[in-house]
Amino acid sequence: MKILVKILLITLWVAIAAGVVVMMSFANVTHEVKQCRGITCRIDYRGAQPLMSGNDLIGQINRKYGQLQSKTIGEVDIAGISALVKKNPYLENTDVLITVEGDILVRADQCIPLIRYYSSAGYPHYIDNNGRIMPVNTAYPYKILIASGQIESPLKDGTNIFLVSDSNFVLKAKLKNLYDIHLLAEIINTDSTLKALIEQVYVTGNGKIQLVTKAGSHIIYMGDTTDAAEKLENLKCFYKNGLVKTGWNKYKKLNLEYKNQIVCTK
Repeated sequence: MKILVKILLITLWVAIAAGVVVMMSFANVTHEVKQCRGITCRIDYRGAQPLMSGNDLIGQINRKYGQLQSKTIGEVDIAGISALVKKNPYLENTDVLITVEGDILVRADQCIPLIRYYSSAGYPHYIDNNGRIMPVNTAYPYKILIASGQIESPLKDGTNIFLVSDSNFVLKAKLKNLYDIHLLAEIINTDSTLKALIEQVYVTGNGKIQLVTKAGSHIIYMGDTTDAAEKLENLKCFYKNGLVKTGWNKYKKLNLEYKNQIVCTK
């Protein structure tokens, strides 16, 4: 008797599982033939200025895959749309899914620019907090620290400078100036005093760093980025305890190249 009950229970569970599979298959087939209602993009700007809008992204998708409202869910190339969104240089943490109602939902976080630089060839780019290179969209002005001068930019937009292999010595050498300005931008942007004072980073032909300030007519000579945080901390102390007394325009050159020294030239 116990064996018979056990057999009946097993048979019942198998029947239930088979029923669930059949119902899910039917639901999937029904969903596949449902008309696509459209596409919605939700971009989290994370408190930063926008580099693109959701409508911009929808336009890119429609140009490549056509008007989605004219398709059924089964006809929509979700994998292709996901790949297109993932390649967008302004976005990260992207996700594309289909809602029960038949909408295509795109979710993404916008990358946050750290500095805008002009390459040696004169082309503008951003580098974000994580080291990703991004194009500048003139339709969306972005107020940020600027770098210019002899800056090589050998990577394509959307590429991360910190993902280059250490064994690629040639490429790493070409990226040195980008590593330098990224480091300086991190220090400057996280310090309210430095952020208020420094408006531009300039890279000379021999790779030396100069800083242009918003106050006074002097140029700051940093040399290289060795002990960059310490050099800039010394600069802050000099501003607070020196230039406020002597006047912002007394010197034309402030040299930070020497450890724990600031050499001033009139």
